Amino acid sequence: MALTLKTTKAPQSCTNDQQQQQKQQQQLQQSSSVTLKEQESASFENIPTFDFVMDHDQLMDGTRHVVEWAFPHWTVSEAKFVLQTHGLTNKLVKCKWNGETVLIRTYGKGTDAIIDRDQEMINFIALSRFGLCPKVHGRFSNGFIYGYMEGIPFTISDVRHPRKSSLVARHLAKWHRVNASDLIEPKPRLFETYNQWLSEVPKKFSNPSVEASVRAFVTVERLQKELTHLECELAKVNSPLVFSHGDVNPNNIIYNAATDKVDFIDYEYGAYNPRGFDIGNHFCEHAGFDCEWDLYPDKDFQRQFLRAYLEAWNEGVDDEKKNEKTEVTEEEIDRLYAEVNKYSLAANLGWSIWSLVQAEISDLEFDYVTYCKLRLDQYFRQKKQFLEL
Repeated sequence: MALTLKTTKAPQSCTNDQQQQQKQQQQLQQSSSVTLKEQESASFENIPTFDFVMDHDQLMDGTRHVVEWAFPHWTVSEAKFVLQTHGLTNKLVKCKWNGETVLIRTYGKGTDAIIDRDQEMINFIALSRFGLCPKVHGRFSNGFIYGYMEGIPFTISDVRHPRKSSLVARHLAKWHRVNASDLIEPKPRLFETYNQWLSEVPKKFSNPSVEASVRAFVTVERLQKELTHLECELAKVNSPLVFSHGDVNPNNIIYNAATDKVDFIDYEYGAYNPRGFDIGNHFCEHAGFDCEWDLYPDKDFQRQFLRAYLEAWNEGVDDEKKNEKTEVTEEEIDRLYAEVNKYSLAANLGWSIWSLVQAEISDLEFDYVTYCKLRLDQYFRQKKQFLEL
């Protein structure tokens, strides 16, 4: 099942460059091969559906109701429910019973404006074929219930840990070799998504304090101007098109100490996008939600990360050479370094727009306006330097 969204046309001055880039990216994608697990292909229509709307004000009671529906053989009165508090978009509850653990995700209020929820389910289906995500046990009207990945979320210090960061780099390369073109149209969605988000920013915020704060530092017109300019600039980069996670921040990286492996969770922003964006966005996330920009990784750290990524990528190209050490040249690392730092600009600009939408619709306790300003300030600080790389 493929979803088709409305297309946002690129500026005329960028069109030829982008057409050439997309042609090259599609050729790269078609030439890549990833062996699917031998299992029955999951189907979007086969996911059980419960006609139930979760009330945010009665979250724990509603969660118990969903678990009773999904697992009628469970003694839910004996189950342990724990509210998870690390997310900025959704509400999440962990449920444990008799050695089994599941997660119940309730969509944040109004988040359909920024997230395609059917696409999120399709991402689960695509990733499950490669063993990269847990099973979806069922959907309800404003959320779903799915399996739990053993481990603990990364901290800010974990993303800087030499060994653990190498695990992230290699796992990201594995993600980028996923071929989901039978379910998802392989075209870049980045600026289409950003323009959609920008269209959701209110002309006037309902909260007068938010309205005054936002108008003091940015306008929609300025953001549109920056989006158009940046799209033109990044069209020149020719970053390969890959299936991207889109939000590899510490909370979305799960480390299993028993196996010394990492997994990624939360796939609502997964899509085909330029490779440089996924890595550049991850580097931005080293700063955390407090945007401590002095934690943005330096060149030496980035080069080690990029070397690990390219080695893992090259190993995946030829299955017969999986046990051989794959040489990565300094020139390859140089090119990728420039690519990801240029695309880190898109991450900061995009999440600043996302924050403005959330400032209007979200009921989570988070200062989205300040977050927007911090991301936008960093975008402008780095813009000239990174575009000149």
